[in-house]
Amino acid sequence: MIDANSNGIVISMEETAFSYSSQPKKSNKIMLYATVGVIVIIVLLSGYFLTRSSEKTEEKKSVITENISPSPIPTEKPKIEKSTVKIQVINGTGTPGQAGLVVKALEDAGYSTDNIKTGNAEKYDNATTSITARDNFEEIVTDIKDSLKSTFEKITVVSPNLDKDSEFDIIVVTGGKIFEEATPTSTPSITVSPTPLLSTTPTTTPAPTLTPIP
Repeated sequence: MIDANSNGIVISMEETAFSYSSQPKKSNKIMLYATVGVIVIIVLLSGYFLTRSSEKTEEKKSVITENISPSPIPTEKPKIEKSTVKIQVINGTGTPGQAGLVVKALEDAGYSTDNIKTGNAEKYDNATTSITARDNFEEIVTDIKDSLKSTFEKITVVSPNLDKDSEFDIIVVTGGKIFEEATPTSTPSITVSPTPLLSTTPTTTPAPTLTPIP
């Protein structure tokens, strides 16, 4: 639109309106871009700091994990059935029937007599009852020891353990007072000397003589 004022100057209204209206639009765009840029920078910085913080936390966890050694998990030993335990009982004192007492005590404790063998020691000089076992039979040794407490005063566990190729799992050697067989005492012999027989000789007595009475 063209208009003329009183001085004859022609003013274009459209150009004037356009020139005034374009200034605020450019300013708004610049503000918008600046705001977006600040937001992007804040987001990037926040992500950077969060990433660094996470990395430091992971490093700390890694260091703590390395310093703390994992505790070993105890392995549970397999339970051994008493009826399968192979036992040898040796008479170490020479007392008759002593090995049989041990067998009876073990039978009462739950062990099978089919897996128990008895024998005699080469020398009867064992003062203490001893128990020797294979590896991993610690619980059985404790049980047998408790079972024989009422029979023997002193019971010891022998180390080292039996060889893995041993025929028996447990070997019990009885001990205590050494048995001494009673020796027969000699009785004095009585000698009887014969007494002489008395001999009797007949004696004759003279017959009385009768005198006539006057």
